[in-house]
Amino acid sequence: MAKVSISEAARLTGKSRTTLHRLIKTGELSTCYGDRNARMVDVSELLRVFGTLEQRPSEQVSGQVNEQSDTGVSAQGEQVIAQLRQEVEHLKTLVSAKDSHIDSLKQAMILLEHKHTGDSPWWKFWKR
Repeated sequence: MAKVSISEAARLTGKSRTTLHRLIKTGELSTCYGDRNARMVDVSELLRVFGTLEQRPSEQVSGQVNEQSDTGVSAQGEQVIAQLRQEVEHLKTLVSAKDSHIDSLKQAMILLEHKHTGDSPWWKFWKR
């Protein structure tokens, strides 16, 4: 979805910027950072918190501009997703290597735990 500034979010919801900042501070409304580290609110977050939004015609135009600017962000998002997928595959490889190492250590422990079946206790092995 499109991301809008806090001022635009206030216009869309009919709430004051102070109210939105209070909701952000309490954690009821989540934000992200857009261009030049400006705080942005996802429209889906506004829908989740406030329900349906009423857009006036002038606001629809600004929403379309924000959606167009998100296409550049989505290309970066695709690149980040690809990198994260590679990292996940690498981590899966590392986990499987750890698991096989743990299995080999378990096998070694089984071999080291030689259980004596004789009559004398195990600590008297030198008295045979």
